[in-house]
Amino acid sequence: MKIIKDERLIIQSLRNIRIAFVFQTLCILGILIYDGINKGITHVTNNPLWLVFIGTSVILGYLNLRISVDEYETHNEKKQRPYYKNVFLSLIVGVIFGVITILTPEGTVRDAVIIGGVMFGCFLFSFTVVYYLRKKRYHEENDDEE
Repeated sequence: MKIIKDERLIIQSLRNIRIAFVFQTLCILGILIYDGINKGITHVTNNPLWLVFIGTSVILGYLNLRISVDEYETHNEKKQRPYYKNVFLSLIVGVIFGVITILTPEGTVRDAVIIGGVMFGCFLFSFTVVYYLRKKRYHEENDDEE
């Protein structure tokens, strides 16, 4: 297969891929909704397409994170906050979700610790990725200026 060098064709190819991806995602979502209506929500979460749908959404979110950080950084040139604040904010979110879990009628301390820990881990991972992307961009800009 020949490598495309024309920028117009590359952009058109990316648009085609995007259209195919949107169609595929809508079809998967449609199948999951159909199963949910006919067989119940538990069948949806046991379906392997659920894992594909959730995994694709998470991967797409993290891939778009780099673009968002770059776009945000070009408009706002404020100083990056220290990393310990990210850890503290993640801990607060985990504790809040844990407390909410305990306050539910069937909530147990075990469930609260699990849900709070998972939320802490998810937020910490997201904040860490953004922190290191911003740090890398800051160092690249400083290296270019010198």
